Amino acid sequence: MRLAAFTLSLAAACTVAGPVAAQGNDDDFTPLNSRIRRDRQFPTSMINPWGNQTSEVSRKRNREMLNQFSKCIYNRSREDSLDLLQKTDFGFVDFAQIGLDNDRASRNFGFGDCLRRVASNHGTSVRLSFSALGLRQWLIQEAYFDRYDDGPSWVKPGNVIGPREFPLSAGRPDIQAGIDIADCVVATDAYTADFLYRTVSGSEDETRALEAIRPALGACLPRGQRVQLTPVQMRLWMGEALWHAANHSAPAPADTSAQEATE
Repeated sequence: MRLAAFTLSLAAACTVAGPVAAQGNDDDFTPLNSRIRRDRQFPTSMINPWGNQTSEVSRKRNREMLNQFSKCIYNRSREDSLDLLQKTDFGFVDFAQIGLDNDRASRNFGFGDCLRRVASNHGTSVRLSFSALGLRQWLIQEAYFDRYDDGPSWVKPGNVIGPREFPLSAGRPDIQAGIDIADCVVATDAYTADFLYRTVSGSEDETRALEAIRPALGACLPRGQRVQLTPVQMRLWMGEALWHAANHSAPAPADTSAQEATE
């Protein structure tokens, strides 16, 4: 197995379940009937259409070799895993960015040991490339499911997703533009984003989820632009956005101007 490379293009056709073009932004949505528009706020009325299917897709995911491998990597040291996630971002492409090299990072996170263990359990051989972005992807996935294995209990109607920090990519508008779209998709349809993230890659469940996420993706694209994403890349985006939202969402601040007007 090899980790697919990630590419981002805001001017190309989208490969996620058919072409997706910008459908306009959510300027007409005023959360909580407030005069303050909040860019990353969950709708005030939410129903999870995937709730009855979450457990089954989670069981399927847990049986997959790559997911067993990523869990092994994460469990090697949860403290080190969470520390790496905190000091990196989507622009993490080289271990030198955090003072490591590939070999040392591989040893620290037990890449070889976990690969051999999973291959032995399945009675097969496995080829898997080790990279900075790949490691971050595996750790985000396992950290997220470790906390929310039974479903996205962190999603609360009306909550606002907080701003991001980019420890490695503060000067990278291309990275920030892609992540901004991903954050918008999760704010628009967190339940479908979560379900997509739980599905097995290449499965019928994934296909259904990709089709269902199209309206949210189209609504979040800047006007006049389109985005090129494969299902693998879409998972990368959703992992980044779900992890951030789960850790940085809170009730919306009070609309003080509305309160003053009624006094």
